[in-house]
Parts: sequence; structure tokens; C-alpha cells
Amino acid sequence: MKKIGWMAAAGLLALTAGAETGITIGPAPAIPVNRRVFGNNQLAYQNAGNAATGGNHNSYDKGYGVWDPVKDAPVPEMAGFARSAGMTVQRFPGGCGTHFFDWKKAVGTPAERPNQRFALPEFLRFCEATGAEPVITLADYAGTAAEAAELVEYLNAPDDGRHPWAARRAADGRKEPWNVVWFECGNETYHGNHRKGAESRTMPSQEYAVRYREFRRAMRAVDPKVRLGAVWHRGEWNRVLLEQAGAEIDFFIPHIYVGGYSGNDGNPPPETLFRIMFGGVRMVSEMLKEFRQELEAAGMPGGKPLAVTEFNCHFGQEKPAPYRLSLGGALICAEILRQFLYNPDVLMANYWQFANEYWGMIRGCETPYRERPAYRMQKLFHRYLLDELLTPEVAAPLFDAPGGYGVPKAAGKATRAGEGEHSANLLPVQKWRFLDGGLSGKVEQHEHADGTLEVVFRDGSDINYYHAAKLMPAYPLYGYRVTAEVRTEGLENATGAALQIGDGRGFNATRSCAGTEGVKSAEWQTVSAVYTPLVDTDSLIIQARRMAGGSPGRMFIRNVRVMQTLPENLGASPLVEATVSRSKDGKKLAFVLINKSLDAAEPVMLAIPAAAKAKAETLTGPSVAATNEDDPECVAVRPLAVELRKEAVTLQLPPCSLTGVEVEL
Repeated sequence: MKKIGWMAAAGLLALTAGAETGITIGPAPAIPVNRRVFGNNQLAYQNAGNAATGGNHNSYDKGYGVWDPVKDAPVPEMAGFARSAGMTVQRFPGGCGTHFFDWKKAVGTPAERPNQRFALPEFLRFCEATGAEPVITLADYAGTAAEAAELVEYLNAPDDGRHPWAARRAADGRKEPWNVVWFECGNETYHGNHRKGAESRTMPSQEYAVRYREFRRAMRAVDPKVRLGAVWHRGEWNRVLLEQAGAEIDFFIPHIYVGGYSGNDGNPPPETLFRIMFGGVRMVSEMLKEFRQELEAAGMPGGKPLAVTEFNCHFGQEKPAPYRLSLGGALICAEILRQFLYNPDVLMANYWQFANEYWGMIRGCETPYRERPAYRMQKLFHRYLLDELLTPEVAAPLFDAPGGYGVPKAAGKATRAGEGEHSANLLPVQKWRFLDGGLSGKVEQHEHADGTLEVVFRDGSDINYYHAAKLMPAYPLYGYRVTAEVRTEGLENATGAALQIGDGRGFNATRSCAGTEGVKSAEWQTVSAVYTPLVDTDSLIIQARRMAGGSPGRMFIRNVRVMQTLPENLGASPLVEATVSRSKDGKKLAFVLINKSLDAAEPVMLAIPAAAKAKAETLTGPSVAATNEDDPECVAVRPLAVELRKEAVTLQLPPCSLTGVEVEL
């Protein structure tokens, strides 16, 4: 089968450029600006082994650079960075380091924990110094509801002689309560505890729902003002969680990462990759819409608030440049922020993450510090966002992108995944192919004479099963629907049996696949999933899946079919995106404009007949993949010329840029 190369694929990234973008303010009523979307993640991983640090460890003692353990105070420069970028929310202790985090080892005076001098009290002091609300994530694979209630007592109860944990707080140097409101019941609990061997475990959704209810009731018995979020995922996890705990859940926690690329060979070229991402990033609004629809289908017509406590682009590579730290990555995150601002379901959002480590938007533990493009993006966005959000009407040139690397197609007319399906089965007749790697004799797999696959899980070992597969050729840029009948025996505390369809080169190589919902039923159930291949795909792999263990049992899969269909298509994307806000007194307007063109300036006309004065600044660089790793001013904010006309304000947006405009009326 002939591949479509990158030069040919680039032809699918058509631009209807050359026309001026016109922006007017629509009739929708103004709404308050939700500044909680400018949250961040502050890492404070626990020194679980209490290894000697000398009191100067970048993580355990310095909080990745935000804390000075010698002065026992926030680093002034880091606190200044946070304030200047409007960081309203800080999350602790960060990501998968939370799974076994013991908060009782994270309190006490620094002298009592000489090998962990940045812990909970220091984090809260950093929040206080920067004006940020704290969000505290509770361990999900350790700890009890009673211990969570003690944490609330430590944080929020008065030191009145009746609350021993409040007395502990006072002994730590803080007599007045911290009055923390926001808590999370775990972090991405559905993907397991990241332990190896016999300690490996993935919590089933039923157990998590029980745990959530117990924790919430215990915590609110101490302080009814606290709010506890529940981890949001998809499919079986969400369904069980909504059925068993939905009415009690204060807010849900999805994590949103756009894209998926880990290649270090520059293939596809960054220009091609980022055009795909700039087209597909509008998937965030579709995801938020699907979250609400799922809640409404579960009997929650008003939905529930969403705290997106991690978001970012999803690039895990270094060459030819670390795209996660690039101008293009910053613009993807700017567009995500724009969508959050205009969605009333979003309670808060936290960029992953603030300082140093792999993703930090600030680099350095001492001067000279390095402001990465994502930091400068958030600082500019914050500066040009006023009090009331207005809805713009944008008439901009459109561009097409083929999708892939974790984002949908965005070209021409929008279509929903699965439309235009052809009924012919394209899967060649073949036997299941079996792998044995990592099964250690704990799984038996075989194919019956009628083609039915049977997989026997001998015990509750936490095995990620993907070891039975079928292969087929594929043409890129089409959609493929896989269907099958599935049933199970046992597996009560395991994830359900499912199918996965993805790039034939494998998930580890491409990070590209789609999966059906898991099944746990003695009766045959029909499952399906739609997958859009990458633009250079020439084969597909269909795999039997069980994501995590917990119970012994069997799964059966039969009648696997693959049909060609239309992929999900967001439709052609506007070249320019806009956020518009107004001051409370109505005397100022502000615009935040994203130009997604990689190589052309875009003329813009802002229809403002009463403009008296205007100024603009723009964040841009020499290319979409530019970073500040070598040159701190490679991607920088610079003044931009504007022109006042009788009925409008006009300006030229540089290629690949984020521009802030303030207009006095």
C-alpha cells in the first residue's frame, strides 16, 4: 500500500489566507471573568525514604525552586513570577506522587523534618505570598477517611483547645486556620498506583466510589465548607462513579492534554505537526460538551463543575526542539485557556506545571531565571483580560488540518465520527496472534474453533493485557470502526474486557489508538470504537484489552469486524481566535488574539467606533518550534503598532503569535 508522505500531507493543510479578519462584539450578555483558569501545579513530592538531603534538595527542600529553606521563606523572584502571571490557584503535591503521599509526614516544623523542608505548611505560605487558592490532592492508594478528616482539622479548625490537629498547626507556626476549600480525592486513580510486581494495583471504580463517599462525609463533618472533587475518566469508570456517588460529588476532575507526539526524528516536520495541533485543539470544547452530556444522561441536567487540574500540550520529546517548551506549545495552551474561559462548567484549570522539572514554565533555581514561552503566554493573557467577558464574532480565513497525533481532523465541513459508514468488513480472515511477554504464566489465551478468543486470568494480578491481536492494512485520513461481541466471567474488581484499534506500529511508537468501553457481563455485549489513523499510517492493529486486574476471571471476544467510515471532523478552523473582555466601568476593552498562521502576518480589524486610544503587545518568535532554552529572548513580548480609524482599530498580527490589545473608549 502506498504511503502518503509528509509533502503530500502538507497539501491537506490548506489555508484560505489573504483576507482580513474582522472582529465585532456579539450581543450575548457579559459574564464575569473566571480567573481560576490561571491555576498551576506546584510539585512537592514526598521524600518517602527520608533520604538525607543536607536541607538543600531541589525537590524535597526547595519545592523545585519556589522555596528558600535557609531563609524559610518563598523565593521572592518565584513569588513575583506567580503574581505577575495572575496565578490564582496552586495545586499540591502534584500528579502521581500523590498516590501514597502521607500528609502527616508533611507537617511539623522544618526542624522535625530536616530532609523535607518544603512540605504542606511551606506550600500554604507560598500560596499566601502569591494570593493563590490552594488545591490539595489526597492520596488514593493510602490513607483513610478518618485521616482525611484530621487533615481538614489541621487546616481549618480553630485552635481552641478542642482540636488536637489545629493545635499541631499552631505549633507549626500558624494559629489562624488556613480555610482551605478545594480538595481532590486522588489523582488519575484509574491508571494504577505505579508500583511494580506484587505491589502493583489498580483501584476499580466501585471501590473508588465507596472511598469518595466515605472521605467526603468524614471531611465535611469537620468543615461543611470544604469541597471534594472526584476523578473523571471515561466509559465504565464514569458510569459506575455516577451511579454510586454522583449525587454527592462536588465537582469532577478531568485532565486534558492536547495531542500526543514523542518522536525525536523531526518527522513530521514541526510546521506540519503544529498545523495539525492548531486545527485539532478545538477538540477541548467538544470534550467539555461530552462531559456535560454524560452528566445529563446520568440524571444531572445542570451538570457539575469541572476542575481541570492538569492541562497542557502533550509532547514528550527533545529533538529537534522540546515542543512542550516551544512557542507553538504555548499557543496551544492559550487556545485551551480561551475555551475554558467561555465554558461555564469550568470551575478552575491548572497548567502542568509551574517551576523546573520536565514541564515547568519557569526554569532555574537561582538567578538568572528563564521565562519559557508558556509563562510569557499566561502573563500576557492575564494582563489583557479585564473584568467582564464578552463574546466576539470572528470572521477569519479558515484552514484545514488532517488530524492525527491525538487530535481529530479539522477540515471542510464538520462530521461526527461514524457517519458515512460502509458495511463491508475490511478485516482479513486470520487467526489471533498471541504474545506472552509479561504474562508470567498468570494468563492463558487461546482461540476456539469458531474464532472466539478466550483469555483466562488465573488470579487478581494487576496485568495490563494487550497480548492478542489482529492486523490489517489501512489508508490514512479515513475513519475505521471496529465492532465485536464481548462477554466476561468473574473480573468483578478488574476493568472490563474491551477492544483497542490503533496504529500498526504500536502505541508506544505512535501514541495513537481508540478503545471500546469495557464489558463486565455474562451476556454477549456489542462494543464499538472509531479510530482515525495518522497521516503516514499504512496498517492497523486490533487488540483484546483488559487495562487492570483485581479479580480472576475470563473474557470472550467474537465476531470482530472493521468498517471504513468518516472520522471525527471538527470542520475547518479559523486562522484567528479571540477573547474579548471589558472593564467594570465600561471605559476599556481588551482583546487576546491568537494567529495560527505559521508564516504570514494576519491583518485584523476590530470594529470599535468609539476608540480613543489603543495599545498592543505581541508574543512571537522566529518559528513555531522556537524555545528560550538557549536564548532567553528568542520568544518574547514586544510592542505592536495599532492604527485608530474612524470606525475601527486595525493591526497586523505576526505569524504564530499571541497578541494583547487594550482600547480606551
